[in-house]
Amino acid sequence: MEILRTIVLYVEGKDMPFAVIGGHAVNAYGIARHTADLDLAARSSDRDAWFTLMGKLNYTVGQSDGQFAKFSPGSLAAWPIDFMFVDDDTLSKLLDDSVETTFGAARARVVSARHLATLKIHSLRHFQAHRYAKDLSDLVSLLRSGNTGLSDSDLKDLCVRYADVTLYERLKQELPLR
Repeated sequence: MEILRTIVLYVEGKDMPFAVIGGHAVNAYGIARHTADLDLAARSSDRDAWFTLMGKLNYTVGQSDGQFAKFSPGSLAAWPIDFMFVDDDTLSKLLDDSVETTFGAARARVVSARHLATLKIHSLRHFQAHRYAKDLSDLVSLLRSGNTGLSDSDLKDLCVRYADVTLYERLKQELPLR
């Protein structure tokens, strides 16, 4: 994935930490998942620097609010890139438990399976018809993989905190939990 390699090389030596989230992170945990973009988590305080970098890479911003930004490539051969901007403490937590993974010629940090599951739970809270089935499938696959280390009570707590108990009950029907 050449664009990720370019980003990694650009931020090397700069204080612009990030982590891979989304479909490529799901794939990094051995779960086959088609994805059409690259999703990254970065610090909100670096938002302007990321916007500047994306402009230098010939990307244009499409949708953007305080927490999310979607960038479209100038070339059809490049991946669209979506950013989730979080506070410094949240990104530090994501990076502390992350793992370095190889994506073609690039090595980048990928959030832990546990954090990825939490992000999926949070995403499912905000029902989006075009994303719901994919996010639910990702979550179920992550839980089945055993990589999250989540117990039944951990999962229930996360669902109640970031979504609702209905999601937990649906997940409980779909898979055996410890």
